[in-house]
Amino acid sequence: MKKMMSRLISALLALVLLAAPASALTVEQALELLEENYYYEIPQEAYGAATVDELIRILGDPYTEYMTAEQYQEFLDLVESTVDLVGIGVSVRFTGQGILVDGVISGGAAQEADLRSGDLIVAVDGVSCVPAGEEHRDLLLGEEGAPVTITVLRDGAARDYTLSRRAVHIPNTQISLLEGGVGYVDCDSFGTDTGALFLQGLQEYDSQVNCWIIDLRGNSGGYTASALDMLGALDGQGCYLYFEDSEGNVYPNLTYTETVTDKPVIVLTDGGSASASELLAAGVRDTGRGLTVGGRTYGKGVAQVMLDEETDPDYFDGDSLKITIYRFYSAAGTTTDLVGVIPTLMVDDRYTAAVAAALSGGSEDASILCLVAGGHAYYVDPEADPEVLSALLEAVPPQVLVFFRWDAGGTFQQFTPAQAAEMLNLELENRWFSDVDDSPYAGAINTLGSYLLLNGTSTGVFSPRNQLTRAQLCTMLARILNVGYDGPSQFSDVAEDAWYARGVNAMAELGLVNGVGGGRFDPDSPVTQQQFLTILGRAARYLNVALDAYGDAVDALEGDLPLSAAMMLAPYADWAKTSVAVLVWGVENGLNGRGDLLFAPLDQLSPSEPILREQAAAGLYEVLYGLSILP
Repeated sequence: MKKMMSRLISALLALVLLAAPASALTVEQALELLEENYYYEIPQEAYGAATVDELIRILGDPYTEYMTAEQYQEFLDLVESTVDLVGIGVSVRFTGQGILVDGVISGGAAQEADLRSGDLIVAVDGVSCVPAGEEHRDLLLGEEGAPVTITVLRDGAARDYTLSRRAVHIPNTQISLLEGGVGYVDCDSFGTDTGALFLQGLQEYDSQVNCWIIDLRGNSGGYTASALDMLGALDGQGCYLYFEDSEGNVYPNLTYTETVTDKPVIVLTDGGSASASELLAAGVRDTGRGLTVGGRTYGKGVAQVMLDEETDPDYFDGDSLKITIYRFYSAAGTTTDLVGVIPTLMVDDRYTAAVAAALSGGSEDASILCLVAGGHAYYVDPEADPEVLSALLEAVPPQVLVFFRWDAGGTFQQFTPAQAAEMLNLELENRWFSDVDDSPYAGAINTLGSYLLLNGTSTGVFSPRNQLTRAQLCTMLARILNVGYDGPSQFSDVAEDAWYARGVNAMAELGLVNGVGGGRFDPDSPVTQQQFLTILGRAARYLNVALDAYGDAVDALEGDLPLSAAMMLAPYADWAKTSVAVLVWGVENGLNGRGDLLFAPLDQLSPSEPILREQAAAGLYEVLYGLSILP
């Protein structure tokens, strides 16, 4: 109930912002504040803006915005604390068996009537809720004081409760204990009290919990400090986040919370998980504290500051200017901007919750299927729906191990996801490619396939030994970086309706690729190894703060390189040398102790030779893995 209402309120707020009246803040004042704080360079045309609204539009930054006093208060109420609803006081999930109560809200009618987590509401005022869906949500809501009769199943017995609806105060983070020893954290935003609520829940339930599920679906962010508090409670003190300002200064942000639980964690994500949500999800995944399950996150890797009458009383009177002030990076020094967080198991939104329930619902004694990832064993619920098991196994990448046994108590043996599916009589749309088994890069190719980051040349076929074309490379990169471009084509030989047009134009817009001259791109030409390494190095610099700083240092030398570096880079064209140097530096410094950043040792590469599809996939994998973008 709470999640849906939060999304509705967010939508309403967005509509209000679209209809915002003119600001009290002057253009001159806004420009002064931007010059002092804004992360990006201010476009020259912004200085000719007639209104603050026009100024914001020229910036083109979706996160920098002006809010009137009323809008600002609505924003604070939404992010900071709670949602007020008139209902029976429960948080619910809709299942095929009815409306499942997964939390009882303090002070609500349900708590007074002794409803419990795990109760199943099968009817409301005589209307059946089996199977339950979103259409049954409004049955539980209504006017304050209005009675409602619900039929509840508990331990196989049905009982009617007549409750009087009342207003309840719903915190942005709710924690409950589900059946089977599963702790469930429903976190809609990160307010100032979110970390404290999380700690309180861990301390209350952890002794009864075998696994924690943290639901960040639809969580658009909030206070990064609260996300760090939560991460600290899971993995202890240490540095997990860096902020970079407009001057290139990098500031570490630390977790100070001591570890509260060592139980495995499953984080649920979707395309609405953004900002602080992405930091927490990436932190859980990269520290090995657990799995991330669901969809790729939004890709908001910048932070804003709220300027208001408290910070700048001479400029504001209840209103506010929200300004992008930092770009933030994970512990590996890698941004989530655009690229987002790729979950350990990428599953369709329809199955996210069910897959998490299956992974947390089994036991070592009773399960016949087990997944091992991040140092934890996840025993799959033996009663899980076959459709859910198919969605689970389809999402398994090569680095997640699958174990199966024929009966409970037997010996687990390792199998591929496809083999396990066959033994379970499941239909499986295998994301791995059928023609790469003999490739030395099969693991890299199939990993990228598992995350839907690679297109084959036909269904299930990758054609690893084919040469990579310029169009194919741009399409790969656009998918990996999670970007597209729908404007007019930037090249005369790239038709707007071509299958590669969005990818080619997006990469050109980001400055990662150039044309061949004369307004042409030559999409069907093969990519040479040095062209590939150049583009790969540019992408790596965009993604990682340390690589970008090293690239800046190389550029500052203006070709006056040390003799050893000059000899190493001698076979490469001048336009390729910085990118190659960046990738080699990443290899030598073992970024985060992961990956090589190159698909082969530098002395084995041939700059002028065409690169093969399997080599390109391997190079992309090494960068993504080395920079902790891949789990």
